[in-house]
Amino acid sequence: MTKVNLKTKSPNDAKPVLSAAYVRWLPRYSSNMEDDDMGRWARVAYAGKFDNIGFYRGKVCRWEIAWVKKLNIKGELKFTISYLYPSNGKHLFDNLEDAQKEVEQTFRWFMKMCCGKISCR
Repeated sequence: MTKVNLKTKSPNDAKPVLSAAYVRWLPRYSSNMEDDDMGRWARVAYAGKFDNIGFYRGKVCRWEIAWVKKLNIKGELKFTISYLYPSNGKHLFDNLEDAQKEVEQTFRWFMKMCCGKISCR
C-alpha cells in the first residue's frame, strides 16, 4: 500500500484580506468641507486591498466600512457616523477627526474579534 501525504490547509492559513492598517478615507460628493451643488457631503472609509480594484480572484477584497456625514445643527457643524459592517446606531461628533478615529478604532476591534475569519484564498 502506498502512503499518500495530503497537506490540507486550515482556515487559519488563509491570507486575511481586511487589515486594520488599510483603512483609507475618500471624499464622497465634495473634496473639501463645502457641500456639492445638491447639498451633499461625506467621507467614506474603505478597508482591504487598495490596488484600484475591488475584486481579487473573483472575490470582493475592498469594502466600504463606514460613512461620515456632515450636519449643520443650529449653526454648528457636527459629524455623524453610519457603519456599513456589523454595528448599529449612529454617533455624533464635534469634528471630523474624532469621527474618523472612532470608525478606525471600532473597525480594529471588529477585526480583532473576527480573529482572521474573514479571508480570501
